[in-house]
Amino acid sequence: MREVLMRKYITLALMLSIALLAAACSDGTADKQESTPEDATSEQQKKELTFDNKERVAEDTSVVSVNGNEIKGDDYNSVYTRVKTMLHNYGQDVSDLDFIKEQTITLLVDEELIRQDAADKGIEVTEEEAQTELEAIKKETGEEQFNNMLEQFQMNEEDFKDQLINDLITVQYMDNQFEIEVTDEEIQEYYDKLKEQNEEIEELAEIKERIESAIYSQKQSEQLQVKVEELRKDAEVETLI
Repeated sequence: MREVLMRKYITLALMLSIALLAAACSDGTADKQESTPEDATSEQQKKELTFDNKERVAEDTSVVSVNGNEIKGDDYNSVYTRVKTMLHNYGQDVSDLDFIKEQTITLLVDEELIRQDAADKGIEVTEEEAQTELEAIKKETGEEQFNNMLEQFQMNEEDFKDQLINDLITVQYMDNQFEIEVTDEEIQEYYDKLKEQNEEIEELAEIKERIESAIYSQKQSEQLQVKVEELRKDAEVETLI
């Protein structure tokens, strides 16, 4: 179970990256050429990432109301930092602060809708479970890399654990709500596409598990997006800033 949760936690981070990049592309603010944090070489990525005071919201300020539950500035500031940092890491233009604000509020609303629906279905994650998972992540990444990540996103361990609770709720929510099957045909098709791009790729048997995980995660992401859209249709959402 530990390995499964770790894999899915990383998947959630990737889902966030993909969602942000897709949103940026549809908004016309992103470079159309695909890139990753490892290989992006744009001038934008080389610039130092900075945050102005006007980008921050007072911690006790109500930012958005979701079905009567108000999300405050401390949560907004944390997610805003994550959004802007991630876009910057992908070499995207982060000068449009209104766009970053919009994406931040969207993510806050989506997370809150999932939390509310999960609570209605009896899905919850305890502090103890989150702490156990936190220790596993620290061991997996290594102390130095973990601390570098916290510094990059301007978080402390408590902030990270709070976000981890949300992520683990989403993991359990997806497991509870979605029935997903990955067929051998889908795995073979995925592998064939990879082989077209790189003829020296490993044999299918050696990477089958990774391919299955990638397809599974993609299907989860698609179903989660559909579910959130359904929840939004019936939700009362009011932006307060």
